[in-house]
Amino acid sequence: MTDPSDRRETPPYSVLAAGYDVVMEHVDYAFWAAYVHGLIRSFLPGAQTVLELGCGTGSLALEIAPMGPYRYVGTDAVPEMIRVARAKAEMTGADLLFEVADFTNYRVEAPVDVALLVYDGLNYLLETDAIRALFRCTFEALRPGGVFLFDQSTPANSENNEALFEDEGSYDAFSFRRHSRYDRETRLHTTTFELTVTGRTFLETHVQKAYTPDEIRALVEEVGFEIEAAYDGFSKREAKADSERVHWVVRRPAASQAA
Repeated sequence: MTDPSDRRETPPYSVLAAGYDVVMEHVDYAFWAAYVHGLIRSFLPGAQTVLELGCGTGSLALEIAPMGPYRYVGTDAVPEMIRVARAKAEMTGADLLFEVADFTNYRVEAPVDVALLVYDGLNYLLETDAIRALFRCTFEALRPGGVFLFDQSTPANSENNEALFEDEGSYDAFSFRRHSRYDRETRLHTTTFELTVTGRTFLETHVQKAYTPDEIRALVEEVGFEIEAAYDGFSKREAKADSERVHWVVRRPAASQAA
């Protein structure tokens, strides 16, 4: 075990970016992409432009973009994650654009058909005002009639699966240990990563908040979106209060002004 005095605290994802794909190797991005693409086809079959928020290292983008084919832009607030995404796109020859942007404060040059935010991105917003800002920016980024597909992790997910967030792994010069704890009173889920990269050890603390589906529904409607669907994780079943993950499909009304 590393001496705590030798470990340096760093901002979330700034070091983890180097080994993020190792940490996330359990995620079936092809499955996620097929599900999201299916929702796009169902709710906006003529979609051509896609904006992914919180795109991370671009793994989902690389799977979804060829399914359209879509003109696809991925954004993330962490420059280190975007650097990895760009390198992966270059390596594979994918025609994708990746940019650094904060999804609570962004603008697009031209409205898009579809916006995406998946895999707990929303849960990193710890205050409802930040969620409102995300929804308002995205409302304005969509063309009238465009759709926003996003998901949320709920309190049930943290309560039922807290132990699953304890793991470790390594690849070449990168290794990690992940520790997780969930506070049922505050609904804050804190994940601590001990990361070793080329012999140096760092600590990253990631905090998410578990919102109920009713809380998110109220904020969606407040901003002016029309709710098309709220599905229980990776299904077409209606989400319930005890759903662990909810996939939302919301639409900017066809005749609407910017929020």
